[in-house]
Amino acid sequence: MNIAIFSESFLPLKTGVAKFTHDLARKLKQRGHNVILLTGNFKTDYNLDFPIIKLGEISKIYANGSYTYFIVSEPFKFYRRIREVLNDYKIEIFHNQGPLGPPYSVMSSYFAKRAKKDIKTIGTFHSKQMKITSSLKLYSKFASVFIKYNDILTAPSISTANEMKLLFNRQVLVIPNGIDLEKFKNGKKLKIFENEKFKILYVGRLDYRKGIDILLKAFELINNKDFELIIVGNGPLKKLVLEYMKKYSNIFLFDNVSDEELIDYYSSADICVFPTRGGEAFGIVLLEAFALSKPVICSNIDGYNEVAKDNCAIFFEPESYHELSRKILLLYEDLDLRKRLSENALKRAMEFSWEKVILEFEKAYAL
Repeated sequence: MNIAIFSESFLPLKTGVAKFTHDLARKLKQRGHNVILLTGNFKTDYNLDFPIIKLGEISKIYANGSYTYFIVSEPFKFYRRIREVLNDYKIEIFHNQGPLGPPYSVMSSYFAKRAKKDIKTIGTFHSKQMKITSSLKLYSKFASVFIKYNDILTAPSISTANEMKLLFNRQVLVIPNGIDLEKFKNGKKLKIFENEKFKILYVGRLDYRKGIDILLKAFELINNKDFELIIVGNGPLKKLVLEYMKKYSNIFLFDNVSDEELIDYYSSADICVFPTRGGEAFGIVLLEAFALSKPVICSNIDGYNEVAKDNCAIFFEPESYHELSRKILLLYEDLDLRKRLSENALKRAMEFSWEKVILEFEKAYAL
């Protein structure tokens, strides 16, 4: 098949959507499909085994507790470029990542249908709202005009699919995100963390929705010389992290880590903590931790509680940093529990291998 994947979030961004989009394109290429990727100009020179088409400049806004990236382009110019690409590459499948995002994610399948009437369009929802607001309901009425141009809709979790069904009265296939287990086989401990300290790892954006402030408060409650908190990420709450680092010498921040290096950070950790407040459609970071057999503590939110299970993770109530501190101490003190969680973590990750997930997308393309 000739497949075009459209995403306004792509490398070098560290977002889950960017990672998913790259891995989807790569796995489809490995399966023998002709793949092109349509995105914005991130001012990056790519060396990938599929073509990258840049449709406009990239800008960002702060929404739903984190940054959202979008393409800036004059609409008729954007449409003409879409039409050229779809026809030049004889595209049969147009797969839009995030069919709710303004301005062009929501309109891209409409443009694809206008450019090529017989093209099959697929839209994959990658985000949930922290709550259904009146403004979201109002926006969904606008978005529904364009959602109908997606022949098939997918979501990575049941909770996300149900939310989209509620908003748009459409059937939504549940196809989870995948994890490339092969990439995680060669992780090694970083030399700077070769000590006997109990290492707590956070990976994610430093913003309100991801809850880094919750983890910092929990760590402050239990902090002692036996612990180290390793934070990998960047974002608007970086200043808060730096303030805590001035107070505590055992908090470390790494804000520019490649995907290859990230594996070594996971390998260096004793446990991983993901304190997100909500709005998660899935949780790729959970799978990354599981792929390296790491015990996980995460907030009990929709999306996360479909990926993590009681036998491979420990849950805490969202925003309760007191409870989170107790759960960290529990894992610190209970080696047997850590071992059990670790053993089950890898088994859970294997259920989401890209080798399985890519077949589900191929089935969707063939419907």
